[in-house]
Amino acid sequence: MSRIDSLLSGVLPDLAAPEGVALPLAPRSEAPSRTPAAPANSVEVFRGTGAQATAPARAPQVAPRAREGNGFDFGVGGAFPPKPTGSIQEQLKQGARLLEQTQAAAFSVTLDKGALMDAYARKQLGHLDPSPPIAGAPTALTDYTSTIPGVSARDAFEAFVSNPELLFGAAGISLRPAASALTDGARLFLEEQGPPPVWAPITVKLNETERVVHITTLDGHPLRGTNQFVFDDDGSGGTRIRQYSAFQGSSPATSVGMALMDPIERQHDIWRSVHGQLHEMLKPR
Repeated sequence: MSRIDSLLSGVLPDLAAPEGVALPLAPRSEAPSRTPAAPANSVEVFRGTGAQATAPARAPQVAPRAREGNGFDFGVGGAFPPKPTGSIQEQLKQGARLLEQTQAAAFSVTLDKGALMDAYARKQLGHLDPSPPIAGAPTALTDYTSTIPGVSARDAFEAFVSNPELLFGAAGISLRPAASALTDGARLFLEEQGPPPVWAPITVKLNETERVVHITTLDGHPLRGTNQFVFDDDGSGGTRIRQYSAFQGSSPATSVGMALMDPIERQHDIWRSVHGQLHEMLKPR
């Protein structure tokens, strides 16, 4: 295991954890320990080999994602586990939104009203503000990487943008409202069947020139954070994908979730599935 500087150190200011920062996650058998001595802007690199998430019955049917060949890897750093961040008023606002959206998610996954739920989702998304990490507060960092040999970065970027239902469906996630492609400024709920069912709202920013997809959470997301996907040529006719993730807890529900389940490991499984499915779609046959 090696330790590298995270490229997110130049994105978020002052990520060093102040006094009273969250303690590190307890070590798991397959992952390295995360110690408080780790610099806030460094990541511990290790292979991610968790099990594939089980998709709900209503998720798109996709080919099994590749477990080999894309070199999927990730490293973690910063402040783990993420603790609720922001003023009491802000946390109460996020908690109220989360409860409202959880109720909608429960209705959606049990009754699946289709177009009716999509219309409701669009209306709700219009009322939500972005909730990126609060600058200067303790922030959890994860860098994900994978490769697609023999496929240009332009083609990989376009495939990612053009197939969100297929890619997220590989992780058992549906989109509300349904989206055949990601567009600049799009707002979506990432719907998980659970338990508990979740509607995690996001907004998307596209930079086609630089081949970058930037995702920011919206009010009521269980975490407040960003994910930035960068598609680069690897110099040999293939693509190297780097995904920079930065997140904090959004409300007291974050701490409850940490006690009842392992949402961080679920997050790793989601991105492992998305990277793997993109590779499966595009790899030379």
